[in-house]
Amino acid sequence: MLVCALRVDHAHAAAPSTFQDSVKLFLPEVPLASRLEQYGDLLFIPPEGSARILRDRYGVPHIYGRRDVDVAFGFGYAQAQDHLIPMLLNYRAAAGTASEVLGAGYLESDERALLWRIRSIAVARYGALPPEIRDLIGAFANGVNHYIDVYRDELPDWVAHVGGTDVVALSRWLVMMFAEQAGRPELAKKGLTPFLRTRATSNMFVLGGSRTAVGNPVFVMDLHLPWRAPFQPYEAHLVSREGLNVAGVTLFGIPVILAGHNLHMAWSLAANEADVFDLYELKLDPANRKRYVFEKEKRRMSSQRVQIRVADPQGIREVERELLYSHHGPIYKAGDDWAYAGRCSAEDVVNTIGQFYAINRARDPDAFEAALRKLQLPMFHVLYGDAEGRMLYVYSARSPNRAEEFDWRSPVPGWVPDTEWRRIIGYERLPRILNPRVDFLQNCNVAPNFVTHDSGLRPTDFPPYMGWGGLDDRGQRLLTWLSANRKATLRQLKELARDPYLIASEELKAFIFRAYNRSWWEIYDPDRRLAHAVELLRDWDNRATVDSRATVLFSLWKNRFNELNSGVLPEQTSRLEILEKLALEALRMVVEQMMATYGRLDVPWGEAHVFERGGRLFPVGGSAPGTRALHTTWSKPGEDGLFRVEGGSAYTMVVELADSLRSWSLQSFGNSEDPESDNYHDQAAMQATGELKRFRLERDEVHADLRSVVSVPLEQADVDRERFRIRWKLNSASEEAVEPEPDDGGG
Repeated sequence: MLVCALRVDHAHAAAPSTFQDSVKLFLPEVPLASRLEQYGDLLFIPPEGSARILRDRYGVPHIYGRRDVDVAFGFGYAQAQDHLIPMLLNYRAAAGTASEVLGAGYLESDERALLWRIRSIAVARYGALPPEIRDLIGAFANGVNHYIDVYRDELPDWVAHVGGTDVVALSRWLVMMFAEQAGRPELAKKGLTPFLRTRATSNMFVLGGSRTAVGNPVFVMDLHLPWRAPFQPYEAHLVSREGLNVAGVTLFGIPVILAGHNLHMAWSLAANEADVFDLYELKLDPANRKRYVFEKEKRRMSSQRVQIRVADPQGIREVERELLYSHHGPIYKAGDDWAYAGRCSAEDVVNTIGQFYAINRARDPDAFEAALRKLQLPMFHVLYGDAEGRMLYVYSARSPNRAEEFDWRSPVPGWVPDTEWRRIIGYERLPRILNPRVDFLQNCNVAPNFVTHDSGLRPTDFPPYMGWGGLDDRGQRLLTWLSANRKATLRQLKELARDPYLIASEELKAFIFRAYNRSWWEIYDPDRRLAHAVELLRDWDNRATVDSRATVLFSLWKNRFNELNSGVLPEQTSRLEILEKLALEALRMVVEQMMATYGRLDVPWGEAHVFERGGRLFPVGGSAPGTRALHTTWSKPGEDGLFRVEGGSAYTMVVELADSLRSWSLQSFGNSEDPESDNYHDQAAMQATGELKRFRLERDEVHADLRSVVSVPLEQADVDRERFRIRWKLNSASEEAVEPEPDDGGG
């Protein structure tokens, strides 16, 4: 056995100085060159039943297999290598068992997952999924479990095998969090909030070859997400000999690419305003508050008592909750006379993974739309572009047909049959644009009629309860730029993907300048600090770059200006002289604040606007709080003067769609969750410049940038080696923990 041989050698070897030295001495890594020589021409063609994980300098796994299920197995193993614990916690969140590991802070999450029956519906309907989808999901889960089996000794006790139903449950949990947000207006009117507080946004656009300097279509995507689980991006490249060849981004625990490209086309998503959630107001029976009125009868709510295990310092305790359901859906809130039930059209969605798998393999608009017709994406703008210059926009919405006489953005009466949902509106009735005359499409969470010029889409042509949206600063900036630039270069498009221009500053700064120009001679400003602040804003190009010396000033000023403005009577907020007075007063206050906090006014944005990873702070450009830029960042100013970024532009990709397709990408900080990995924050420094890395696609590119190769399932000798390494590490750590104090020679 390998372990025995190593132990014999240990007895004769010189004592290593550290654990790492010990590992290198007794468990030498097989050099990459030796592995490449071993595999030879079969490096990219593993045998059936196995997968090969090739990693480039950024830790991106390029996973090759003969069959799609082999690749899925490798994908599961690769994700476990990089972030097993966050992935397993994602599965627990979907199952409503996160509190058992993470404590009472996750009790609300578990309650919501259980209320929506996320896992129970996944289990009940798993067998109805197409066999090929179950095989794909099962292979992915097996890859995760293989990693758990190999590294079991160093994993927490709570770690357990995962199954296909866990994967489906996670996909349902992610979809439901987005879909529930559609009910923000009606929930807010009853003091309720969706579980996902942050509104995820995104940018995406595609230009035909007639509008690019390279003469090829170019697709750009920038996904805005919280930079934490379950939304951290994970980048990968999946290739099989069955035709799968897809690259892009997914989320921890999902076995398909959610946005990216294959060799024929690119696609991306952005949340839309589809109304897929309703809140029903129920009249309760005074004699029995678990009964409610519907028409002329009284119906009984169904009830389920659940025990939620919660970790605390004393151990595990159980918290009991009673979950109530009407025929409309789960009860969000109940009082003495009234209750409120939520209904969401995504509650029975179970095959989102199957829909994305079909998208991953699509080669043309027909195949792409065939995947969308399944309506397993309940509420997203979807954009498509391919190397042939074809492009498509779809307002994907799993919208129920409703009676138009009700305000569906408010709670509706649950005691009348007229508010009952009818069938789901078919795909053919959704807003859609194919190959527009102006040769570009875009969406930054804007209404369908703003996706291009002369879209031909009008809100009056669609049911009012479907949802629509509007146009914000990001959409205005992108639509204007694309219209004005007829022959965009690749460099320009890469810069546009993370454009930090703040449209809001154009108009708002004018209030300051007018007020200051009218009164500068009578302002008491002995140190010229107020004058310096005005000069900084005059010289500023309105771009929130890391070296901008006015973005901090503007951001703090805008926040203070909004506070002062909120205290003014409504009829006065439109008076120019009032706004100018408030603008100048807000500037005075912010000058004092900045001098007290920073000791200066010209603070570079990247000095204050940072994100933290592994105890290090990294500068980042992007939108300030309360403003919108294409380069979106979500941050809050702290008492220390730092704006800590918690989300925003999480994954950016630019794709040149051609016969020899090329792409470039950047994610928030790195592809690994291991702080000891080189890929833990290797992309963090790139956030300051917005530089995109080249995505390796062709075999010669992958080979030239190769950093490691792993074939899975691991051979038994490799399993023995890894298990021995883990035991040695644990024993070494244990010995260090009990090492006696050195004898000082006394007594």
